[in-house]
Amino acid sequence: MRIFSYRNKRAVRRAVLIVLGVVLALLLLLVCRFIFLGRYVVYADGAVHFDYTQKLSPTGNTPDTPDPAEFPFETVLDVQAESPDGEQPMQQLTGYYISTRMLADGVDAVREALDETDDYNAVVIDVKSIYGNFYYSTELAGATTASADVVDITQVDALIKDLTRREGLAVIARVPAFSDPVYALAHQSEGLPLYSGALWTDDNGCYWLNPYSNGVQGYLSSIALELSQLGFDEVLFDNFYFPDSDRIAWTSDDITRDGAVLDAAQNIKDNLFGNGIRVCFGTSSPSVAAFADRIFVSSDEPDTVAVLAESMQQALSDTASQIVFLTDSRDTRFETCGVVRPLLQESD
Repeated sequence: MRIFSYRNKRAVRRAVLIVLGVVLALLLLLVCRFIFLGRYVVYADGAVHFDYTQKLSPTGNTPDTPDPAEFPFETVLDVQAESPDGEQPMQQLTGYYISTRMLADGVDAVREALDETDDYNAVVIDVKSIYGNFYYSTELAGATTASADVVDITQVDALIKDLTRREGLAVIARVPAFSDPVYALAHQSEGLPLYSGALWTDDNGCYWLNPYSNGVQGYLSSIALELSQLGFDEVLFDNFYFPDSDRIAWTSDDITRDGAVLDAAQNIKDNLFGNGIRVCFGTSSPSVAAFADRIFVSSDEPDTVAVLAESMQQALSDTASQIVFLTDSRDTRFETCGVVRPLLQESD
């Protein structure tokens, strides 16, 4: 005769499970009881007893319960990410640019034009010309400012101080990146040489600097640091590229011409990290854009807007706020990105 049938085995297994469940429940009850009573344990005179009359209060860093009356608003999550430097989230720019020619024509006219409009959240100011002259009172060693018969530097200084104190206004300093005859003549080994040994010049007769030079990269970083101290929110290193000329003698085996520009972009960005100023480049290269907070592109062709935005998808996280067009055009297609237009009609 089979004593342990299939039905008997199931009954035994069920009974065992029930017993185990009861035992576990009792153990859990004992543990909870021990934890609860542990709050009332008192050690005195070498003995242990329970004192249920003591009043217990929270200890440690337990925060106080906030009074709802002190916070009558709803908490809203800001989905816009802040930059690593703790800066404000990027916003799409709409504004005007002020060229060196406008400043030379009269700072009063610039002020008047700005006061007559309020449809902008950004102003781009040329703080240095392609000829190497500064349009503000710089303290950089060896730097030269524009002569008094060209522009009143004290008025430009006052304009910069006024603009950088305005709430909600992004003030951006535009600096020609590598066009600088003054620096090139003072540091000829850091210019772009011809095969003859002389320095290469562009169509404006300006000497350009070697992007791969540590001295040049340090010089541009120093300009940006000074601009940050003056209150500028961003610096735009314009025309950030290597000149397309076969006359330039480039004999480096270590890096290509394009690689030299990328090296400059990365090192300048690294040099300025944590110094409170955003770094922008005048470029249409996605490789350079990868090191920029924003890129600026000069164009009056609205068909380029969508093409450029698509090419920058991998380099920029938000093309609407990180691409800015410098343009005379009123075509609304530019306004899908940032757009900065001339403040005044420039004289010939």
